Amino acid sequence: MMALPGRASLALRLVTLFSAGSAIIMALVGYTLYHALGMQLDERDTAEINGKTEVVQHQLAAIPRADALAEHVGKLREITVGHPHLSIGLRAGSVWLLPPQPVVRRAIQGAPLPPEGRIVTLEESGTRWWVRRITHHWATPQPASLDAYVAVEVTESQRILHSHRLVALLVVLLGTVCSGLLAYFVARRGLAPLSQLAAQAELLTAEQLGAPLDVERAPGEVRGVVESLNRMLARLHESFRSLEQFSADIAHELRTPLNNLMLQTQVTLSRPRDADSYHEALLSNLEELERMQRMVLDMLFLARADRGMLTLQRQALDLRAEADSLAEFFELAASERHQTITVTGAATVWGDRLMVRRALTNLLSNAVRYAPLKAAISITLEAGADTASVTVSNPGPPISPTELQHLVTRFARGDDARSRDTDGVGLGLAIVDSIIRLHQGEMTISSASGQIGVCLRFPAYIA
Repeated sequence: MMALPGRASLALRLVTLFSAGSAIIMALVGYTLYHALGMQLDERDTAEINGKTEVVQHQLAAIPRADALAEHVGKLREITVGHPHLSIGLRAGSVWLLPPQPVVRRAIQGAPLPPEGRIVTLEESGTRWWVRRITHHWATPQPASLDAYVAVEVTESQRILHSHRLVALLVVLLGTVCSGLLAYFVARRGLAPLSQLAAQAELLTAEQLGAPLDVERAPGEVRGVVESLNRMLARLHESFRSLEQFSADIAHELRTPLNNLMLQTQVTLSRPRDADSYHEALLSNLEELERMQRMVLDMLFLARADRGMLTLQRQALDLRAEADSLAEFFELAASERHQTITVTGAATVWGDRLMVRRALTNLLSNAVRYAPLKAAISITLEAGADTASVTVSNPGPPISPTELQHLVTRFARGDDARSRDTDGVGLGLAIVDSIIRLHQGEMTISSASGQIGVCLRFPAYIA
């Protein structure tokens, strides 16, 4: 069967397959009936020629001598009375003692001598005959023999078969057309819910992604697909919302340093100043530019992490050594706020040193920045059978579960009180979360008993 084009509609596919199947079934049924009818007609004609052959043989057996044949020719001729499709001929050598019907005689004379006892088919003047030749012998008073021909016209049987064949072909054609029309009607009615779903989908816009497609009106066979589409639309809706929020946040975050740069530059250029004033203004602008550069680099890192464009350079990494190094690095900043940093435990992970160090740097930076004065900041390392973890905790006010989840969101910087006291842009924890996910680990944030802790769990290192 010819394959349908890939763009063929589902209705066309169903109609074509149903019509082809119906045509094959009807053709098989028609052929079976045609074959059965042909067998029945052949059996009827065979039974008739066999029966008449036995009658002729019986009549010839009742003739005692060849010279008495003329007295019994009439009885042999009477066998064909009332049977216009039956013909009997007797021939001795080239002489017809009882000539058959002219059409049969011409057919016999124009064809090779048929084998004795076998039925052969002869055609003459548009008619078809079955002919059987039998030979009868007389041994006394002197040897003699003759050929008897029993012929049955089977033209009517062939006409019936021909008519049946034409009717069967017509039925197959009409049946295929009718089944195709019926299949088209059924397919259109059956696929109507899909058209309605398509109409619903056409109305969807970026603002309406949250409106799911109607699952109840979908056929059972495609209900799973519709549910999957609804889940996809929900994810797209959430992604669009996150993208809109992200765009708004980044515009807000970039607006502040740009306004500072513009204002500082305008004030500096408002009147002539000495070199020291210009130098001071340039240093202030440099700070804002560096802040914008950090923001752009962090955003680029997150974008590349989300798209799987970052490659990890894994190695056996001693978390205790990295934690001690970072604690020493942040000791000066912590001492200015009279804070202390302690490291306990040990663990080894299979990870990218630069990324893990960046994650720990972000956590310690947040701890030093947001922890109150004289706070004790702790770094706790634990090595388990399946995971290795590092937890950075510091004192802090209680945070609700909703706000804890919000802290991982990009540009999130906690409550307003803390946001006013820092120059961060709220990408630190988002970067940490991306790094830990690249390592097939997880990050959890907890707030209990006056302590805020961020725990990073890595898959355990197996030597």
